[in-house]
Amino acid sequence: MKLNPPDAYWKKDIVLFFSKRFALLIKMLYPMALIVPVAAFDIPAQTAAAIIGIVAVTTGTFGAGESLTADLNDGILVRIALTSLSPRRIVFEILAVNAVLDFIQLLPALILVYLLHPAPLVWVLAAAFGIFATLVTANCIGIFIANFTSSPADVLLYATAILAPLIYVSGFFRNQNPTGISATLRDFVPFAYMNDALKAVFGLASETGAAPLEIFIYPGIIAAVLAFGVCLTGPRLLSPQF
Repeated sequence: MKLNPPDAYWKKDIVLFFSKRFALLIKMLYPMALIVPVAAFDIPAQTAAAIIGIVAVTTGTFGAGESLTADLNDGILVRIALTSLSPRRIVFEILAVNAVLDFIQLLPALILVYLLHPAPLVWVLAAAFGIFATLVTANCIGIFIANFTSSPADVLLYATAILAPLIYVSGFFRNQNPTGISATLRDFVPFAYMNDALKAVFGLASETGAAPLEIFIYPGIIAAVLAFGVCLTGPRLLSPQF
């Protein structure tokens, strides 16, 4: 696939994603290799939903963080800061484009999941939206981490430290519904709503206690607030870092 050289920073990621056929094939096969066997074989629904959720979370966080730290090391972001564009707008474009590309990367595997596990359309849409909200949140985390380090290795370390408690609070591998403070904290993590929607797709809608409308409203609001907050870090992210 031949694409014109990018004339804006946000187009760079699109060109890099689609221009190299072999790299694109690997990017599309990676989530399929992890997700499709989970959906195709007789794996407990809760575990299958958790594995798909972890793939989405790590894809968004590691991809955004490592991409930005590479551009920090190359001095690209400092040069971008010299343009007339607002740093907040640049960060928003980075966030939006990377979230959409991550969703495209996961989409073929998700379609196969839906084909192997037919579910009501409302839950299919809720799961898709929940995954997208999770990708937005994960990219926000990756961008936030890039404000504090220019080392890809540090990105992996910091991301793991942030994601581990969030995944635990979300209850990916919890056998019982949380109560008390755990339930309150869970309500503020978009990953949890994605997990509920995926479990519904796998036939556990009665056990989640969630309604499809909740999957659309709450994670959407949380992801929007996080996106707004991370865009405010634009001036710091695009400033010279030593």
